[in-house]
Amino acid sequence: MRRTLVSLVSDQTIPNILAVHHFRPNELLFISTEAMEKRGKVKAIDTTLRMIGFNFPDGAIRKLIIQEDSILDCHRQLENWVSGREDEEFIVNLTCGTKIMSIAVYEFFKDYGSRMIYIPIPKNEFISPFPKKASFRAEPLALRLTVPNYLAAYGLKVTNLTKLEEYKREAMERASDAAYVVYNYESLKPLLQVLGDRLRRHRNDREHDLALGYGAANDSDLEFFSRIGMKYEAGIVSKKLSHSEIGFLTGGWLEEYCLNQIVGIHGVDDAAIGLKLMNKQGGDNEFDVMFTSGNTLYFIECKSLDQNDDKKTDALYKIGALQKEFGLRVQSFLVTTSPHVLKDGRLRSAVRSRAEQFNTAVVLRDDVVHLSARISEKLNRVVG
Repeated sequence: MRRTLVSLVSDQTIPNILAVHHFRPNELLFISTEAMEKRGKVKAIDTTLRMIGFNFPDGAIRKLIIQEDSILDCHRQLENWVSGREDEEFIVNLTCGTKIMSIAVYEFFKDYGSRMIYIPIPKNEFISPFPKKASFRAEPLALRLTVPNYLAAYGLKVTNLTKLEEYKREAMERASDAAYVVYNYESLKPLLQVLGDRLRRHRNDREHDLALGYGAANDSDLEFFSRIGMKYEAGIVSKKLSHSEIGFLTGGWLEEYCLNQIVGIHGVDDAAIGLKLMNKQGGDNEFDVMFTSGNTLYFIECKSLDQNDDKKTDALYKIGALQKEFGLRVQSFLVTTSPHVLKDGRLRSAVRSRAEQFNTAVVLRDDVVHLSARISEKLNRVVG
């Protein structure tokens, strides 16, 4: 018997993807609206399904564009669609759509003995409230989306997708170097400041021959030079730097430290560094680190050194703007070494209020070494 999964379409696309992965239907019927069509929701679902290996043949994905507030219109279109299919098995995902759409679809398909399911967002499980003989016990959903999968589900395009594995590999290869910087930050800070000032203008270069006078090297600096293969002779620091190494020395060390701390956390399904997403104007928005856990997306914005150009912590407004522009229900962290977010050793009240407004946890300089524990606590609270 052919199995068709009927799905209501709304801004929340992931429940529909989870249901397809679990039930593996022969055909899909999406019940959408003009508003959802303008936002490309069915297209985003299809794109994500293809990314995870579901390539439905031509004609196997159908959609009805209904009036979202009209039960009559929904029933008329379903009557036309179901003609000749009455003996098929229908599984109806009632999770998304408006209440009127859910009522209309339930009323129509209940006469066919269809199984109705509901996925309580953000849980990775479903219940079958109808028919009455069905078990009310929640059943788990196994699929866990990667960062690119999650973004595609929201119709977002990662413009440097082919580079993400390379960025992640390089960051993991430098894990001990990034950790060394974090654990020896105070003694390395003057050197990092000088290197940042010199190299920041070369961040887009493929390579750069560095020759920098630095006559105040301490023991931590010398160890750092040795670790990253820099020469230090007669007060001159030198090395032919790759594009990746320039990024590391101009603040990338903090992003890479965050990535490596995340990778080892139980419950993290995927992590990516250095993503670029196409915004509504056709340009790129850069994200330092993103990761998924339990089909929830998390974002980390990193601010290294003192950030004298961001004393008002505009990075928090950036996080809020990105959440609004992309429509993401994203939870975020601001990891910063800046002293400007503090007053009398405590997080400034204005910064704290802004962070709460944007659902952002602030990780301060002295707490960066405990980042893994901080994130684990947040994940456990979400899961619990």
